[in-house]
Amino acid sequence: MNGVKIAIRKTKKYADKYGQKLSDKQLFLRLISTKIYPFLSIKGKGINKSENGEWQNKIFRAEILTKQYLSKMKGILMVGVTGSVAAESALENEDIDLLIITCKDELWWWRLYVRFVVWWYKIPHRKYGKKEKMDEFCFNLWLDETNLVVPKAKRNLKNATDMIMMKVIWEKNGIYQKFLNKNMWVKKYLATGFKERVKMSRKVDKKISNKRKNNYLKKIVNEILFWQQYLYMRIKNKQKPKKNDVNMGQAFFHENS
Repeated sequence: MNGVKIAIRKTKKYADKYGQKLSDKQLFLRLISTKIYPFLSIKGKGINKSENGEWQNKIFRAEILTKQYLSKMKGILMVGVTGSVAAESALENEDIDLLIITCKDELWWWRLYVRFVVWWYKIPHRKYGKKEKMDEFCFNLWLDETNLVVPKAKRNLKNATDMIMMKVIWEKNGIYQKFLNKNMWVKKYLATGFKERVKMSRKVDKKISNKRKNNYLKKIVNEILFWQQYLYMRIKNKQKPKKNDVNMGQAFFHENS
């Protein structure tokens, strides 16, 4: 059995774990292999899928949220949709997982601000530790621009697949391409998909903002907010939070991240 056939078999088997059947395009992007293959080598190996409009509806909701609120926050550099919505397999009752990248030393500041905005405007959002509900926004992945590298403990097939499937709703300053360049470990799992995403990152609309001055007051508040969250998690879970889950420049609140 040649390499591409083995890769196709592995990819389909992995997708089956999550009840997903892959189209040619999805199979191509999620091909589990360290080698890069052309699309023609897998064409016809996926299934003809009837269009599932549910994930598109949820993407549309994320686009509205981003346009109305998130893109207007100067410290937010990127908004991406992850999880089952990005995988184009979301069910109607599922929520919408988001990854947000912020400016340096501002992650916890903007996380608090986003929490205030969704509360003030009564935007459906998932509370930490609660079960998901239909069309709620789940702000469970946060990075700042100087902490884009996924920790070694989280470099696995699942997270590599999530990164390749992620749909970028909005970005500026070329942060998406920087994010990919900082996580070349993904090529060890999905070399073909990684190459395609790097190509795509050059086409994403890049809005260049002026260089921002350091705001030391905001930096201090950011540190205070981080330690509040850290102590809250430590008290709530009665154990020290893992460094690769929550730190000053990263926050992974997804249970299976």
